[in-house]
Amino acid sequence: FSWCFSGVIRAHGVREEPRFVTARAGESVILGCDVSPPLDGQQPPYVVEWFKFGVPIPFFINFRFYPPHVDPEYTGRASLHGKASLQIDPVRSEDQGWYECRVLMLEQQYDTFHNGSWVHLTVNAPPSFTATPPQYVEAKEGGSTLLSCSAQGNPKPIISWLREGEELATNAKYSVHDGSLTILGITRDDRGAYTCRAYSDQGEVLHTTRLLVQGPPYIVSPPENVTVNISQNALFTCQAEAYPGNLTYTWFWEEDNVYFKNDLKLRVRILIDGTLIIFRVKPEDAGKYTCSPSNSLGISPSASAYLTVQYPARVINMPPVIYVPRKLPGIIRCPVDANPPVTSVKWEKDGYPLRVEKYPGWSLMPDGSIRVAEATEDSLGTYTCVPYNALGTMGMSPPATLVLKDPPYFNVRPGGEYRQEAGRELVIPCAASGDPDIPSITWRKKTIIPQTPCLYAISPRASLNFH
Repeated sequence: FSWCFSGVIRAHGVREEPRFVTARAGESVILGCDVSPPLDGQQPPYVVEWFKFGVPIPFFINFRFYPPHVDPEYTGRASLHGKASLQIDPVRSEDQGWYECRVLMLEQQYDTFHNGSWVHLTVNAPPSFTATPPQYVEAKEGGSTLLSCSAQGNPKPIISWLREGEELATNAKYSVHDGSLTILGITRDDRGAYTCRAYSDQGEVLHTTRLLVQGPPYIVSPPENVTVNISQNALFTCQAEAYPGNLTYTWFWEEDNVYFKNDLKLRVRILIDGTLIIFRVKPEDAGKYTCSPSNSLGISPSASAYLTVQYPARVINMPPVIYVPRKLPGIIRCPVDANPPVTSVKWEKDGYPLRVEKYPGWSLMPDGSIRVAEATEDSLGTYTCVPYNALGTMGMSPPATLVLKDPPYFNVRPGGEYRQEAGRELVIPCAASGDPDIPSITWRKKTIIPQTPCLYAISPRASLNFH
């Protein structure tokens, strides 16, 4: 169209060059148009028409004092400035293009349409988004998602995608093309904010979308080992993250759900944030506790910690009768349970403090038990013990009566020597009795016969069978 814009020839033959105007969207702009004076010096009435290139009819017509005719696209924005110039306020991006001003001189004999001019309007507009992804986008772990973004402006804006301030480029994880971002092989590490940036020399606009990754929970704060004293409350924390976040926490003691343990279920509480509280702990509560959060997606993770319960030394399962073999070494035990370990044990015999050193052959063992070198009638009596550790003691044991018993004796003794052909079975008999319990029988081989392989087993009657 170069011939269209080569200039306008005024009535008196002066060639007018096209004008070029630049404005910023939202501002006010004036498209100039001069009215040439007549040759006789008297200004006749005239009509001003403004055309936009490509539109066959004028969008603005003004005649003297009558209200101008304005196209709906320019209503409220276009007005006459001076004699024939056009003011557009505010100017829009779509206003850009070629404009022709025509001035129709009434009551004139010559071609009245030679008055006017061509003006090219360039509208610089900062970028603005025409389409953006939602503020939050959900995607499944292991899948992919597409984020699309488009913008307009003059000059045409460039679109890029950012994450944590770094511009993303096409690689194995991302595909960036024509304003769109595809995230591939989504993992929980891909969750977070993604920013679409549209920019030009006129400015920039940003839009941020947060990616929410659907998947099983993961533990961000695992439980830690806890040590408390008996009767105190124990607290384990366990924090997990997931989307969706409708998390349910399950706690296990060893392999059992804490709510299935008869002595524990009435003293535990699981808070909504995953915290486990054990009220009035007992020594039996010690052990491994496992936290397992779930949101019904995938496999639930787990993390474990240990509860240590400290308590004063105590006696457990003290037998009412202590059996010691007559005239043989024996041990008088104080069955102790303690955490921290036992530091000392005090004994009483027949209601009086027992001084072990006064009995020949007696000694106090490191665990608090009494070793008797030879049990005689002096050993008879009723015994009680009181254990101690760094936290003290839970008290005295129930009384236990010491009873002397004869040691086990053989009912059947093995012979001095046995002979049997190689490859045949040999039975060596052995049987014993005792009180109060049936004695256990063990065998030892004292000699080894060279080059004679043998297999043997103890029969239910304690006989030794060779095969």
